[in-house]
Amino acid sequence: MSDSHGMNPPRSLADALRALPGAAPQTDLWPQLAQSLAQRRRARTWRVALPAALAAGVALALLLSRVAEREAPIVASMPVATPTPTQDTSTTTTATTANAVDALRRRSHSLETWIAAVSAQSPQNGRDLMAAGEVEDLNGVVDVQLDATRNDAEALPLWQRRVDLLEDLATIRGAAALSVKGDARVAALHAI
Repeated sequence: MSDSHGMNPPRSLADALRALPGAAPQTDLWPQLAQSLAQRRRARTWRVALPAALAAGVALALLLSRVAEREAPIVASMPVATPTPTQDTSTTTTATTANAVDALRRRSHSLETWIAAVSAQSPQNGRDLMAAGEVEDLNGVVDVQLDATRNDAEALPLWQRRVDLLEDLATIRGAAALSVKGDARVAALHAI
């Protein structure tokens, strides 16, 4: 029994399988794949980590400069009396400081009253509300510091800072009042 191609047909399936050439398994590709993945991972880590570290450093530098700017000592703009030879220096300085603190307290109270009146009636946009919230938070910090003062000399720069913050807040809150034409609040803004 021969076929048309000149080959002998196998007698059985078993004989046909035995006639096939032997095959060896391919080499394991996992070690090469693992090495390739590790190299990619290392390269990607540096590609991401280095710019992230630089960005964090720049952000930290900007944040620290802002904090240093806000923590700068505040110089009171109130006049200080120069003592005459017949006056006691400590008494004059204490009296002047007490007068300055009282003036700043009155200014702070009038600003708070005005801000409360304007804020209750004026619409605010989101950006102004965020700015006002930040100023109010800073003012809260100053209030905590004021509670910890022992005398007027320590309180004077803090009261000056508080008045400055309230003036900033009045500017923010007053912007909406100024945008409303013909409103009586505009006249009140000019009165303070």
